[in-house]
Amino acid sequence: MLTLHGSHVFPAPPTLVWSHIFEPASLAKLIPGCQQLTQVSPEEYHGVIRVGIAAVSGTYRTQVKIREQRPPEYCAFDGVVDGPTGAIQGSVIFTLRETMDHRTELTYEAQAMISGALATLSGRLLQSVACSLINQSLACFDRELQAQAAPQTSQ
Repeated sequence: MLTLHGSHVFPAPPTLVWSHIFEPASLAKLIPGCQQLTQVSPEEYHGVIRVGIAAVSGTYRTQVKIREQRPPEYCAFDGVVDGPTGAIQGSVIFTLRETMDHRTELTYEAQAMISGALATLSGRLLQSVACSLINQSLACFDRELQAQAAPQTSQ
């Protein structure tokens, strides 16, 4: 079982962060290697992600289903990532909290079961790759929010 947790502060209020998380076109730009992302129902997304990191390189199909949500502060979802080197089945819970300076702190906790050839890799390597992908996504999301906020503050 792989467990990840962390947090990040975004330069926008929770309602704006929430809307970007659940808008497929915006979300697709924020996921490293995302080649396709489609919302197939109000609670489910399907996509294709290309990962180019060492032993986990390949194209993966992904399905994410929202289990529970309380906009704009809480979401729990389950997902499956399946590709040439194995599969990852897991769940993520994240919360959004407005900070005193009107920014948003996102806190996440994820657990995943890994199978196939991926499961033979070192837990440390998998954790490192997962953290790298999460950090890339958060940095990209941060830049997207800053770009959106820039035109509003210059008016």
